[in-house]
Amino acid sequence: MKVSAAGRYAVRLMVSIARADDVVPLKDVAQEQRISLKYAEQIMRKLTKANLLISMRGQDGGYKLKKEAGKITIYEILLATGDIQKDIKCVQEKCPNLKSCVGVDVFVTLNEKINDYLKSVTLQTLL
Repeated sequence: MKVSAAGRYAVRLMVSIARADDVVPLKDVAQEQRISLKYAEQIMRKLTKANLLISMRGQDGGYKLKKEAGKITIYEILLATGDIQKDIKCVQEKCPNLKSCVGVDVFVTLNEKINDYLKSVTLQTLL
């Protein structure tokens, strides 16, 4: 499994927001994590669209978690950034060699184990 920069940054941004007591301005979180404001905005939109964050507008605006840190998994964060594949590529694309492939079971099982592990790790674990 390869995790993109957006996926890694998303986890870091979410941890920073989880550590805060209240709404966190994007500028502050991006600066803390040494991520450009523009790139952080793109990531935050994905996380908000995935119902992991609440976006607050206005002078005192920023972001806060939509649910408790213990209920947000790393799997959900990486799913929001497009880093999680529910099935391995050959299964998704219905490879013509799927029935005779000797490796598919290994790769499907590995994918399931990775996803299960990521589902077991919450933001609370990282705080």
